[in-house]
Amino acid sequence: MAPFPEFDADAERRAYCNAARERLDEGGPLAATRDRWASYVRATHGDVFADLGADDPVDRAFVETCYVDFLLDSLLDAVEGNSGVTITNREPGTNSGATGVALGDHHDRVLSPDRGRARIVSAVDGADLRRLTPDRLRDLYTEVISRDVRLALGEYYTPRGVADLALDALPASVADATVLDPGCGSGVFLTAALDRKRTAWSGAPEAFLDAAVTSVVGIDVNPVAVKSATLAYCTAVFDELDASEREQFAVPVFLTDALGLTRDDEVEFRGEPLDTTFDTLVGNPPWIPWERLSERLKDRWRERYVEPLDLQPHGGVAARLGHSNDDVSVPFAWTCVHRYLRPGGTAAFVLKRDLMRGPAGAVLRRLRVGDRSLALADVQDLSALEPFPEVGANAAVYAFEADTEPSFPVPATVWTPGDGQPDFGSGPAFRESATSTGTELVPLDPDDTTSAWLRADAERAALGSCAHEIRHGLKDDANAVFGLERDDLDRIEHGLVYPYLKSRHVRKWGLTGHDLRLVPQAQAGEDNEAWLREQYPETYDYLAANREPLTDRSSSWLDRGPFYSVFGLGEYTWADYKVAWCRLGFKPHFTVVSTRSDPDLGEKQVIPGDHYMFLATDDRRTAHFLCALLNAAPYQRTLRDLSSNGKASLSKSVVSELDLPAPAECPHSDRLADLSVDAHDRVAAAGEAADEDPALSAIETEIDRLVEEWLAGGRDVVSAEVPGE
Repeated sequence: MAPFPEFDADAERRAYCNAARERLDEGGPLAATRDRWASYVRATHGDVFADLGADDPVDRAFVETCYVDFLLDSLLDAVEGNSGVTITNREPGTNSGATGVALGDHHDRVLSPDRGRARIVSAVDGADLRRLTPDRLRDLYTEVISRDVRLALGEYYTPRGVADLALDALPASVADATVLDPGCGSGVFLTAALDRKRTAWSGAPEAFLDAAVTSVVGIDVNPVAVKSATLAYCTAVFDELDASEREQFAVPVFLTDALGLTRDDEVEFRGEPLDTTFDTLVGNPPWIPWERLSERLKDRWRERYVEPLDLQPHGGVAARLGHSNDDVSVPFAWTCVHRYLRPGGTAAFVLKRDLMRGPAGAVLRRLRVGDRSLALADVQDLSALEPFPEVGANAAVYAFEADTEPSFPVPATVWTPGDGQPDFGSGPAFRESATSTGTELVPLDPDDTTSAWLRADAERAALGSCAHEIRHGLKDDANAVFGLERDDLDRIEHGLVYPYLKSRHVRKWGLTGHDLRLVPQAQAGEDNEAWLREQYPETYDYLAANREPLTDRSSSWLDRGPFYSVFGLGEYTWADYKVAWCRLGFKPHFTVVSTRSDPDLGEKQVIPGDHYMFLATDDRRTAHFLCALLNAAPYQRTLRDLSSNGKASLSKSVVSELDLPAPAECPHSDRLADLSVDAHDRVAAAGEAADEDPALSAIETEIDRLVEEWLAGGRDVVSAEVPGE
């Protein structure tokens, strides 16, 4: 719990948590509060406790929450003691009545003040409080609350550097604006807004306090988050509080449901109803999957917001809300725009970068909230970094201007690592430690802004029409039968056994190995049972001995043909050359495969497996030309953008958005084919050592240059013939 050197956080936590568990075992007031707290969490977040892997998940989560609340209460005591100002609404729910769960009432019963609160207060002075930023409070929270509890609650607290980026991305300054963070967490957006207002402030410090509390407001449904944001707010204005003559101070951070789904409180502040119309909304909405919400809460979403705000992106009945494991972040943001943002206001939200493409982002890309339009003003793409390392989700900041028709292109900044790890501690620190690339976003279909949003430089580079059919690898749903070991070759004829590619076997420009696969048909659905019994009797007997697991396969694709049928098999499988890649994950390594030598099989045709996609051709030069394009830097960059910066798979739908022409359409096709052949030869000779081969690097550099030159020249057709051997 730095920066308090006299405070032993580990010892304090053990003492408090052990004592709290003893009080729970006794029953009584703390146990009753636990039950009310658990009921409140279930009402607001769904039954998150069911997903926690512990014998007593409710008690574990409650004790951890109590300890965080105890620390926050103690630090608020220190704020009051060092400033001489009483915080009048320290307890969450004071201004809204949102919950009867007052954890602060129990702390002195769990741990006496001389062992608890008083020890912390005595270890903290004004200098410590000035250093107590939301990032430090976030660290406090994450050190205490177990990761699975935080993820169940959808709490991914935002670093200050990301909050600064969001405020900088707004199309208007927050210096004179009223600002709301409707899911404020530890208060990082609130303190970032306060700092901007202070920088622009020219009045007396005392007056700044009144200006702050009437213009920077937070809401959260988590009582501990509200108390944490309250503390962060106080430390952000500590100098003004310390210099003030006032005796009391109320903080505009409120415990309530910002969406009004679980309760719709009349929030009061300073004795008056809170004005709930704001110039600017900012924040990091909760990333809770729909599947974790209770059916009651989902029904309320549907009843109140789905139809009027057009939150149904997938078609069909309203019961499909939450299709494809969507989360609530965009509907949360859009509902807050509907409830709180004034006409012509601005907003900036931290959301998933993947929303720029795919069905889960359809609501965002529609850029409408009911009958209100939203213009996308700016995007800060953080997907190459890890501002939220615990969840591995790629993120971006999206800034909007309400009640303005959307238009493209949209300014965007893509952030990548600098020389070391990016410093998210502040906006300036982040900008110094990361590298930015300015670009623009455009819709894939210029006439449909709801189509995938792509970087304009990717649009100009390698997007276009794929002139080749993309095929799926062999699928048989019975690896234990069709996948063979060397010893199995003694039991069957070798004629229908082939080198088989799994996800580990392909690298750029080559193969690292192969498995063995029995392929008993030449085409999916082929009725060749009589032929197989006659020509390959041992193979047929082997399959017949495994008839039960083969007939138990569930896929309807296997209903055609004999009991050993496979699918993803056709004339394309037997093409002389295939440009193959693994479709799962993001491994943009493309290679040309044809035949492969096997010690038992001899030279046999390579069969791509279920994890593979491929382009088939009988022309060697065409295969190598296409492979050179796909491995070239412009195509690799475009693939990364199409695949949400490498978080999605290299599916048929992704690769088919690339410009993969016939060789006659590229003036460099002959040279690119030669270079691809050279690259394959070098990898085959050197294996893993090829990565250090300067000759291979030189080949790749020339490929990149030629492809860039062709793309920059507008793809003019200058060759009338397909290059031959």
